[in-house]
Amino acid sequence: MTGDVRLKLHAGRAWVTGRRSAESLYDYNLATYDSEDVFDQSLAKGFIDLWGLPSKIASRRDPRRR
Repeated sequence: MTGDVRLKLHAGRAWVTGRRSAESLYDYNLATYDSEDVFDQSLAKGFIDLWGLPSKIASRRDPRRR
């Protein structure tokens, strides 16, 4: 791993406040929802439906069985 990480230290805690690397896998065009981004936003619905399925099933359970 190469790069720089900025931390904020206070009272025994540490927070990451920034990071950068020439080898980063982060792609701003994939992380935004701008009109000219690379990610096809229509794909998000299927992802949300799939990852929300366990919650949907759990909400249908009979509350008396808990």
